[in-house]
Amino acid sequence: MSLRGVRRTALVAGAALVVAGSAMAAVTDLGALVEPYRKASGEQALGIVAAKAYTEPSRGSAEPTPQTAVSLVLLPYSAAFEADLDAVKAGLRVSVDSYTRAVGAIEAARVDYEKGLVAVGAGELVRNEATDTRGLAEITGLPAGDWVVLAWREGGHQSKQHKVRDLDAKLYPDIPSTVTYSMVTYWRSRVTVRKGETVEVSLSDRNIWMTAPRQEGGTPKPPRPQIPKKRR
Repeated sequence: MSLRGVRRTALVAGAALVVAGSAMAAVTDLGALVEPYRKASGEQALGIVAAKAYTEPSRGSAEPTPQTAVSLVLLPYSAAFEADLDAVKAGLRVSVDSYTRAVGAIEAARVDYEKGLVAVGAGELVRNEATDTRGLAEITGLPAGDWVVLAWREGGHQSKQHKVRDLDAKLYPDIPSTVTYSMVTYWRSRVTVRKGETVEVSLSDRNIWMTAPRQEGGTPKPPRPQIPKKRR
């Protein structure tokens, strides 16, 4: 093997070791992160998180309106996961592209963290729930410690039309002129669970953390009908 080939092989091997080392470090970090929760669970140091989702009344004398079907996930608090969520929100105003991709980025960060927990044998610390017809959800048997509460609800479906030039529609026949999307509302908080106690979490229109669109599809612009030229 030539000297160049030896160097190239060494570089590839070094890069593989760096990637493997990073993955091992991530697993080790998560293992250390979940250890206090495992200890609390073994000692039966368990608590409850009770969530209430509602819309504030428009008049002071009226009752709040319960928000049903609000999805919740509780995860052990992680500074890295929190930083990922903050980065998505910070990018909302950077560009239209980051705004339209925010929901997907939030889901990707959540799923990656959940997979990491499962990989270290802590899948039981991923707790999911949804609010009922009263707007209530209760998550029981939570090991004592700090938790991240991430909740979300999708709004009604809407369609928006965009002007597409005839030339663009001809060159790119699949470009959508009508886009269908739904608005996703997120709530996020950090709570501390203690043995034998219940932590109450309010999810209202006054403490929304983030709102972003989820694009569901688009309809291409229909071709303009050809008008036959008049003969002179």
